[in-house]
Amino acid sequence: MFQLRYVMTINDFINIGRLQSKMPKYLDKKKRTIELCADLLEKYKHPYLSISGGKDSVAMAYIVGEAAELSGKKIQLWSHVSDASFPGTIETCKKVAEDIRQPLDIYQCPFSAFDVVDSERRRPFGKTGVFFGSIREYAKDKDLSFVGVRADESKRRKKAALVHGQVFYSKSMGDVTVCHPVLWFTLYDIAATLYEYNAPIHPIYYKTSIDFGKNSQGEEQFIRLSYITSKDLINKGTAVFLKLNYPEQYAKLYESYPEIGRWT
Repeated sequence: MFQLRYVMTINDFINIGRLQSKMPKYLDKKKRTIELCADLLEKYKHPYLSISGGKDSVAMAYIVGEAAELSGKKIQLWSHVSDASFPGTIETCKKVAEDIRQPLDIYQCPFSAFDVVDSERRRPFGKTGVFFGSIREYAKDKDLSFVGVRADESKRRKKAALVHGQVFYSKSMGDVTVCHPVLWFTLYDIAATLYEYNAPIHPIYYKTSIDFGKNSQGEEQFIRLSYITSKDLINKGTAVFLKLNYPEQYAKLYESYPEIGRWT
């Protein structure tokens, strides 16, 4: 029997956000999250916020930005970019920093990510490699890190959320206290936050999505922002998404990592 398969579009996402932003449960969750962040900002002297330009980290930035205003504290935004960042990433991060009136540090990877894509044999999802190395380096003089991770994105993240909670100490992230402000936010809550603050939305979310149905946590799937050279999710549709929406970037990746052709 033929079945229609629903694929979320950016218009769906924005309309969901408009409706969800009025819901009391969301408003209460956001209020409690802002209070948590404000309380942490009072306790720590050198906080920073890691922003990728993706929907979760952008929503988090506006929430933490409001907490910073309440506490009268400044917070440093930090973004890791390279030639494998999707077009629009730097512009999105800069617009967020401008909107919440907080400074932004951009770490530009000093070499091409395409040159090393086939040389790193990483354990999937492990905290190794250039990205986490730069995080630990940046955090040397920091004591608090805000990171936009959500429990409902995968089984792995849900398990970690249940073990660590929303606030915990992390040696692997640079000997800092880590806070995941939007840990218990749903995709709909993220949409609501972006709508409510009129936040910039990365251009990648306007592309054609190939994700349909729900993920392992029962949440509707929508486009996720990573890096063009990220191998963790290539066999989960990223290669097809690249070839469809970013043919130039796909061709460049294929030159460095022909194995990607197995997934397209």
